[in-house]
Order: sequence, then structure tokens, then C-alpha cells
Amino acid sequence: MIRIKMSNNNFESDGPGDEESSSSEDQPRMRRQQWQRIISQNAESNSNDDEILTDNEAEILDDQLQPMLVDQLPVEGQREEQQEQELAEQQDEELAEEQVEEQRDGEEQIEGRPEIEEEEEAENIEEQAIPVTFSPPTTSRQIGQDSNVIDLNTPSPTRKRKRLSKSCENSPTLNSQKSQATGAGPIDDDEDDGLTCPICLDSWEMNGEHRLVSLKCGHLYGESCIRRWLSESQRQSSVKVCPQCKSKAGFQDIRHLYAKRVQVIDTGLREELEVERRKTLSLTSELATVKLSHTMATKRLSSLQLDYDRLRELVRAGGVMGCRGAFSTDSDSKSIRSLANYRLYMEKNLEICREAGCRVLLYSQPHSMLIASQKSAQNLFPGFGVRFIDPPTFKPMHFMHTSSQIIRDMAFSESQHMMTVASRERKIKLFDVRSRLCSSMFEAHNKQLWSCALDRNEREHFIYAGDHRGGIYIYDLRFPANILSEFQADENFSPVIHIAAVPSGKTFTSGGFLVCQLTALTFYEYAQAAEAAIPTRLNIDGPFLSMHYDAIQDLLLICVRSNLNCPQSRYILAKLGKVDNTPVIIIKTSVYGSKATPVMTRPAQMAVENNTLIAGYLQDKKQLILHDVRREERVQTMAVNEIVYDICPLVTSQSDHYLAALTDNKCRIYKVNSSS
Repeated sequence: MIRIKMSNNNFESDGPGDEESSSSEDQPRMRRQQWQRIISQNAESNSNDDEILTDNEAEILDDQLQPMLVDQLPVEGQREEQQEQELAEQQDEELAEEQVEEQRDGEEQIEGRPEIEEEEEAENIEEQAIPVTFSPPTTSRQIGQDSNVIDLNTPSPTRKRKRLSKSCENSPTLNSQKSQATGAGPIDDDEDDGLTCPICLDSWEMNGEHRLVSLKCGHLYGESCIRRWLSESQRQSSVKVCPQCKSKAGFQDIRHLYAKRVQVIDTGLREELEVERRKTLSLTSELATVKLSHTMATKRLSSLQLDYDRLRELVRAGGVMGCRGAFSTDSDSKSIRSLANYRLYMEKNLEICREAGCRVLLYSQPHSMLIASQKSAQNLFPGFGVRFIDPPTFKPMHFMHTSSQIIRDMAFSESQHMMTVASRERKIKLFDVRSRLCSSMFEAHNKQLWSCALDRNEREHFIYAGDHRGGIYIYDLRFPANILSEFQADENFSPVIHIAAVPSGKTFTSGGFLVCQLTALTFYEYAQAAEAAIPTRLNIDGPFLSMHYDAIQDLLLICVRSNLNCPQSRYILAKLGKVDNTPVIIIKTSVYGSKATPVMTRPAQMAVENNTLIAGYLQDKKQLILHDVRREERVQTMAVNEIVYDICPLVTSQSDHYLAALTDNKCRIYKVNSSS
């Protein structure tokens, strides 16, 4: 222990006049006398009221007061000069240590781990641990082996504050002291994440010097802190960088942000769940497809086994008379022989317009109306529209202008006199066929709409639209400005070429709608408890040319374009079904068409009595074909020099069956006749 008494006695000098009169030879003697008086005064005062300081406190006072009296030490020979040299070397070492600490502090600040608040608390703790009150400036000297003299007249140099280590920061004692000082519970670092400046660890403000700003790299700071940091960084290393990512930054990169609270939500888990959900749906669809293929293969194997057994019995009988009956039962052969033969006969060839531009045919039996799209012949209203045709007489009637672009799709409302038109514009239009006026328009985020459809029965006020990027939109006719539901494509972004509403039935109790894209076919089934539609990718591969759904027969006709896997186009007649509660396509029959399909054409299916006819156009041979599904054979081929873009079946009020074929500017009407 070292005893130091801070007395109020000052140096007693003889005054300036005496110092000037004294000679240079008497100065060492006078200094020794003054020093002896100081020692005696300190010894007397120490005997009265001594203050006992600890080693640490004495060391701190010694470090702070030693540089103050260096200049006033009396020189007593070589010993005092050696002490001055040692003191100078000690100061040089302390200065070098301070420079090293400054470099370390700069590196810690660059790493984005400022700890200013902990330093201030540590400094307060150090100050509170030294309860020494200084009297007015005096001089004292340490008695003992160390003969260093302390001068209180010189201000003490700034002492470098020591940083607390991470272990000290995370210690429960320090955390408890902080919580007791602030009156709060344990400190949670996650709560302050995104709310405080990473430089000063203080909350940023909405305005003022410490307002919230960001750099071009995206890191957030207080404005005053980052400006000070960039200035200091430029001064030290001549390069201004971000404290966290070390990317180059300047004052011009500081952007003001207007947010009271910045907190980032990690969506990685949500994205992973979405990816897993897609994989699950894909695997479920593949499993349903495999089960369906297995079921069909089992049925075909059993049929082939029956044929094999019949052929074996026939060979054993030694005759070939019953060869036809070997492949079919007597009832089947009789029913096929009793089927009628259907043929097409030209009824009328009417001209729609002089200029090419006809693409879509549409027939409504409840309204007894046939509509064909065409190019407008009036210069006052350029663009495209529709021509109304009277089915009994097949005479062209009035024209209605619809859009400025070529018409891609049309749909009728079964219970209302409404017709919707999609024409590659950024909106689809709804017309009243009685007044021939546009009643509503529907938009979808400024996207081109290629297809449209109207629902029936309990959802008769629903209208569907498909855009050129695979998006599906559901509207309500009563609220055209709002989109009820929206389905955006995740993987397939090909255009939607056709949409068909599927009514509720035994298989699908709540109904749904079919969506045909150029490379995908999807069924959206409505849930029973809510109006949400669940999409399911059907088990058939494209690319597709068209899709036609017959709600009465519940049959679906799909036209598949020729590709590398199949060099010929196909007309696939199928039915929607379910396997393990998953919608699938059950193929009834497939008809092969042309080898080249450069133009998008639409075939048609026609229900006649208890049979179904498929009509299509062969582009490479320029022929119109008619296929009988029950007979499983092509029953007629007709030459047509012009491209048939669309085929539409129609039934008049006299129950006569007709087939309308639309070319560039004409409409061919064929009557379907039957013969036993």
C-alpha cells in the first residue's frame, strides 16, 4: 500500500525578484532546500490525516499525474537524468500501445461491432471505483522506492478506454446490472435487430441528424453515424466503404428511408413448403396417371386373353366360318350392324365478307343463332366484328363491330342473352345480342386476353378469361371492375387458347372449368366447402391446337399438334374421370390426322342419336373428314381447297343436323344425312 496525501500547501518560492538575483551557482542548493521543505510538510500532514489508496488507485493516479510534473523535477545529478529518460521511454511505449489500440478500434468499427455504450458503462464503473476528491492544485511526492514527482497543474492526458470482451458482454452479471439500471428484463438482441443503428447501437429517428438512411448495398444506418464513418474511412484509408459489407460507398449513395420500424421476415421456409407442395402435386398426378395406365392395360390384357381363348376354341373346332364372331360377341356385332351410316352433303356456301379474317364460329341452340367472326367491311369502323346468320335459312344478317384486333374466342350465356368476345386486346367485352351493345368490359393487369368463357347453372354470372402468359381470371358479371379469383402459371407460361365450364355432376359434385394452353391441359375443380378452385394437370401431353367440350354428352375433344413423339396430329375423344380423387382423362378413341399442322384449326364433335361423329380438317391433304366413333372408322372424306379454321355443329328447330365449316371469308353449310 502507498500512502499519498494531497495537501493544500503550494510551492513556496522566494518570488521573481529573488530568482533573478540568485546566481546560477546557487540554483541547485535552493532547489534542494525547497524539496526538503515539501517533504517535511507532506510528512507532517500525512501523520494527521492519511488517505490509504489501493494499488490500483495509486497506479491510476501515478499514471495520470506523472506527465504533469516532469518539466518541474529538479535535476540532481545523473540519477535524475536517468529517471527522466526512463519516463520518456515509458511515455513512448504508452504512445505506441495507444496507436496499436487505435488500429484495433478501427478494425473493430469496420467489422460493424461498435460497443460505445459498453465503453461508457465501463468508464463509469472505473470512475465510481476511485472515490478520490482532488483539492486545488498542489504538488506531492511519493515516499518510498519510487521517486517520481507528480504535478497537478498540468491537465492529465486522455486515457484509452478498454473495451469489454464478448464474454464480458454476455456475462449474466453485466446483463443484470443493465436490466437493474434500465428497470427492464433480460435484453434480447433479436428484438433490437432492424431497429438500431449498427454503428452507435442507438435507435434511429424519422427525421433529424440521426434519421434512417441506407446505402446502395442495402445496409441501414443513422445518417450522422454513416456520414462520420465515411469521412473517417476516407481520411484513414482514402477509400469510403460500407462498415458491414466493405463495398464502396459515397455520400451520394445515402438514401433517406421513411419507416418507423424495419423488420425482415424470412420467407425461406415458406418457399420450401411451396416447392414441396408442388412436388407433392406432381407426384400425385403421376401416381394417378400410372394407376390409370395400369387399369387400362389390365382391361386390354383381359380383352386380349378373351380373344385368345376364342381363337383357340375356333382352331380346335377346325373351322373359320365364325371368324368375325371371334373378336366380338353376337350382341355387339348386331348392334354395330344396326348403326346408321352418316354422310355429309353440301347445303349452302355463303360468303361472309370479301376480305379474309374469319376465324371463329359459334352456335347457340337456345337462342337459335349462328355467329361468325369477320373483318369489318366499313371504313368508318375499321377492325373486326361478328356476322349473325339465321340457321333455318342460313342467310347473313346484321353485323356488329366488336374490337380492333382479330377475334380469338367467343362464348354464349345459356340463360342470358349475353355474348363475350376475346380478341388479343387488353380487355374482353360483354355484349347484349338483342341490343347489340357492349354492356361491360373486363381487364386483367394490362395483359392481352386470348380466351373467354361463361359458366352455367348456379355460376351463370361467372365469366372466365385467359391471357397470353398462362394466367386465369374469374369475374362476376355484376361487378366487372373486380377480379374474384386469379390463377398465375408457375411453370407453364404458354397462352391460354380455350376455356370450358364443366357443370356439377356425379363425378365432380361442385363442377369446375377446363383450361387448355398451347402446351398444357389443366382442370380446376371447385371445392365443396368453398368457392376456391383446385388446379390439376391432366395426364395428356401437348402441344395442343384446340379443345371442345360437350356438356350434354360430357365428352372432351382435344386436337393435338404433330410433334417429334407423334408425327401425325390426333383427335382425342375423352372423358373426365377420377382415380383416387384425382381428376384424369379417360381416352375413348383417337383419330390420326395430318402430318403437318402449320395453322391452328378447330375440329368438332357431333352427337347423333346414340353415336358421336368427329369432323376435322387435314391440312396436308386439304380434306374434310368425318369419323364414326362407334364404328371406329372414317366414313367420309371431302376435298376442300381452302383452309377450314373452325367447324361448328348445329341443330335446327326441326331437329335437322348441320355442320358449318368456316374458311377465310366463306361459311360452308353441310347437312348430315343418315342411311340404314
